[in-house]
This record gives sequence, C-alpha cells and structure tokens, in this order.
Amino acid sequence: MKTYPLHKLVLIVLMFSTNSYLFSQVGIGTTNARKTLEVAGDMQISGEFEIGVLNPLKDEDESTFLIQDTDNSIKSLDVSNPTGAALGYIQEYVIENPDLDWVLDFDTQVDASEFVLITISASYDRELVLSDSGNAPENASLPYTAAFIKNGTWHIIADYPVAANRDTSAIGTWTISTLIFSKDLSKQFATVEIPMLNSSTGTAIAPIID
Repeated sequence: MKTYPLHKLVLIVLMFSTNSYLFSQVGIGTTNARKTLEVAGDMQISGEFEIGVLNPLKDEDESTFLIQDTDNSIKSLDVSNPTGAALGYIQEYVIENPDLDWVLDFDTQVDASEFVLITISASYDRELVLSDSGNAPENASLPYTAAFIKNGTWHIIADYPVAANRDTSAIGTWTISTLIFSKDLSKQFATVEIPMLNSSTGTAIAPIID
C-alpha cells in the first residue's frame, strides 16, 4: 500500500479540485466518485484534520456515532435503532411475589466483566407495617436497593428495612429500573480506603480526578 504525507495528499486533492468545473465529484483510487471527494482505499492522517460546521440535531433527526471495533475498523452506531447496539441501556425489572418485601438476591445474568449496572429507581406496590423489634416503636423505613457482583454477574437486592407487608398473604411487586452500559465507556479506578478513625467526617487524601 502506498501512503502519502498529509501535505502531498492535500496537494493531490487541490490538483483534482482545480478541475471542479469539469467534475462534480473527485475520486482518488476510483473513477466513480459518489461524493464530492471519495477516497477508495486506506488513508492515514498524521496531522490535523478539520471538520467544518456541524448543524445541530433537530427533533426529527436520527443521531449516530462512529465507534472503533475490536479489529480497529470504524463502524456506525445507530442508537435510534431499538434492536441494535447502544451506548447505554435502561432496563426495568418487575420482580413479583418475593418473600414479603424482601429481595435478597436477584441475578440479572448481566456479565460484570463487560458491563456496569446501576440501580436508578425502585418502587414497591404493597402497604407496609413497621416492625417494633429492637424496642424501637418509632421506627421509620426507606426503600433500599443496590447492585452487586456475585459469581461474575450483576445481582440486585431490594428491601424496606424493619418493615414488611401489612397483609402477609399479599403478593407484592418490586419495579426496579437499572442503567447498564459497556465498560468500554467507563474507567474503573482502584479501590480507595478511607480510615475514619471513629469520626463522622473525613477527607480524601487526593482527588481521583483533578
């Protein structure tokens, strides 16, 4: 494969462009250019590459992304396609008839080595009664939900602490929304251990992002 320095490539383009009155499209490596300029073959750019004005997207426009595949090829990612690949996914899980309001371990089967999963909202559809265990008659409870990794996949836990169904025979349902995105789009930092020294306040030694 023959390659050209950037300044020579620009010169070649300019030479073709001088005949713009004769040709409406200019082709390099092809005699049937489909655009104003078409390069058929490999191209390497070592200097700057400037893209002109990009018009803002309108509501009716479809947005796409250019991504690099594992074989270093560039392909288009159409996020408007409901069945195609996307930068991120929102998945809603409807978990029916758990043990009262308690979901101890729900395995999503989402591969933790490839994806990050975050719970973003959760709701439960049955009336609850607070427990007076622990001599705490003025207990209060907030919904608790989280995602954790177990055996290589993402799992979900959900519960109302110190509370349970008022009607113990009622069949309850959790609706849990999650955000799932590829680890290619995120950076995993090392674990940061924070010694609180029996205090309620603390400060990081250094910011993870500066």
